Amino acid sequence: MTFSISRRALLEGGLCAAAAAAGAGTMLLLNRPAKGRAADGLPVTGQPLAQPHEVRSKNRLLATDIHARYARHDLAGRPVHLRGYDGLPVGRTLRLRAGDELRLHLHNDLPWEAVEGTCTTRPDRENVPHAFNATNMHLHGLHVSPMQPGDDILLTLAPKPVSGLEKKQTLPSDYRYAYQIPADHPPGTYWYHAHHHGSVALQVSSGMAGCLIVEGAVDDIPEIRAAREVVLMVQSQTVDPDGTCEREALLEQSGPTYVNAQLQPVLTMKPGEVQRWRVVNATHDRSLWLAPPDVMGTALLCTDGNPLPAAKALTGPMRLVPGNRADLLVRAPQRAGRYAVDGGPNIGTLFTIVVHEAPALDQVLFTGALPSYRALEPIRDEEVTMGRRLEFGMTGGPPHPTYTINGVPFTCRDPWEIPLGAVEEWEIYNQTNEIHPFHIHVNPFQMLSGGLVEPGLWLDTVELPPNKRVRFRTRFADFRGTFVFHCHTLQHEDMGMMQAITVT
Repeated sequence: MTFSISRRALLEGGLCAAAAAAGAGTMLLLNRPAKGRAADGLPVTGQPLAQPHEVRSKNRLLATDIHARYARHDLAGRPVHLRGYDGLPVGRTLRLRAGDELRLHLHNDLPWEAVEGTCTTRPDRENVPHAFNATNMHLHGLHVSPMQPGDDILLTLAPKPVSGLEKKQTLPSDYRYAYQIPADHPPGTYWYHAHHHGSVALQVSSGMAGCLIVEGAVDDIPEIRAAREVVLMVQSQTVDPDGTCEREALLEQSGPTYVNAQLQPVLTMKPGEVQRWRVVNATHDRSLWLAPPDVMGTALLCTDGNPLPAAKALTGPMRLVPGNRADLLVRAPQRAGRYAVDGGPNIGTLFTIVVHEAPALDQVLFTGALPSYRALEPIRDEEVTMGRRLEFGMTGGPPHPTYTINGVPFTCRDPWEIPLGAVEEWEIYNQTNEIHPFHIHVNPFQMLSGGLVEPGLWLDTVELPPNKRVRFRTRFADFRGTFVFHCHTLQHEDMGMMQAITVT
C-alpha cells in the first residue's frame, strides 16, 4: 500500500511526534532557548526525540486557547524567530474521543498589519502571497461542520492594533471556534493548521500546526491500547540566514526535514516492544517515503485518519504527500541495535531508532480486523448522483504564476453548489509538470484509480502526479455550508489552486 506526494516533498519532510502514554519516558518539546551550533558549525542532530505538549478532553469537552505569535527557539542548534502557536516550535497535540466537543479560542497575537478579509481582498491581490500576519484555523481531515463557529476557513483574524495610529480595524482578532465531533467519527490521526488564503504556506512552514487525535473503538483493542504512542510531526521549517521566514520565495528552496522541530532525533525502544506511530506530513510542499527498517514488523491501521478493514502488513516504503497521515504499529526486533528510518532518496534519515540492551518484551503486533464505520462504507455504482471532470492547471510565470482549477483561479465569490446528500464521482487531470496533492475539506473520498494508491482506500489527500489522472467517489453527507478543495502544495493554494463549494 503506497501514498504519493510531490517531488519537492521528498526534498524536505518534517514530523510531529507525540507520546500518548503518560510516563513513557519521553521528553516534552519546550520553547528551548537558542543554544548555538555545535562546535564544528554543523546542525545539531541525534538528540532524544522530544514530544509536543498534549491537551486531553475531560467530561466530553476539550476547551483550550491557542495564541498565534512569534517565538524564539532553537532549531537543530540554530536560533530562529518564527511564527507559531503558544510560543512553541510545534503546536500542542489535541486529544479527544469521538462524540466530544472541541472549543478552541484562537487569538491572533502576531504584529500589526492592515489586512483585508478573504472574500473582500482586491482581485489583483487575491491569489498572490499576502497578509502574512492574518490567520485562522482549519481542522485537517475532520468530518465537522464548515459553518461558523465550526471549520470556516474563509474567516479572517487580523492582528490586534497596538496603538491609535492604525486605521480602525473592523475584522476580529480572536475567535471562539466550536466543533462537535460526531459520535461515529472514524478514530485516527488528524491535524490542525493555519489556513488564511495568501499566508498558508508561510505560516505552516514556520510551525503553525499541531496534531489532533480522535480516539474510538480502534484504540480500545487490547493489543493496540498496550502499544506506547509516538506522534511524529514531519515539518519543513525554512529560514533565512538571520533565522526568520518572511519571504514567500524562501519557500521554494530545499532544506532539512525536521521531526518535532528536531533534526534526525533518536527514538528509543525495548527489544520486542510495539509502538504506535502517528505520522503527519505537515510540510508545506514535500513528499515523503516513510521506510521503517526491514527488521521491524510494521502494520498499517489508518490512512488519513480512516481505519482500514483490517490491519495490513507493510512490505516497503509508504508514500505520504503533504497533508497525509498514517497510523502504524511498529515492533522492535529482539536484539539491540541502531536502525535508521529513511524518508526517501532526497531526504535521507528522518530519525534513528535505538533498541536498548534490556530484557525482551513479548508484545503482539496486531494484524486483525478493525471496527467499521458508516462514513467509510464502500460507495456503490447506484449511489452516484453526479460526475465531474476537473483540470488542475497553471498560467503565467515567475515571480507569481497563477494556479487554476478548470482554468479559473480561486475566488470565494463563485462557489460550486452541491446538494446535501449528493454522491459524486470525480476525475481530476493534472495539466502541469508538477505534483499537486489534492485535498478536500469536511468529507473523505474513496479512491477508484490513480494517485499511486490502492483502489478502495479512503483518504482526504491524494497525489495528483504530473500529466496524470485520479478518480474517486465522495459523499456530501451531514453538513451544509461552504468549504474548499485545493492543492496541498501550499504555495499553489495561495496562488489560486483552490475552489469553494457550498453544500445546500
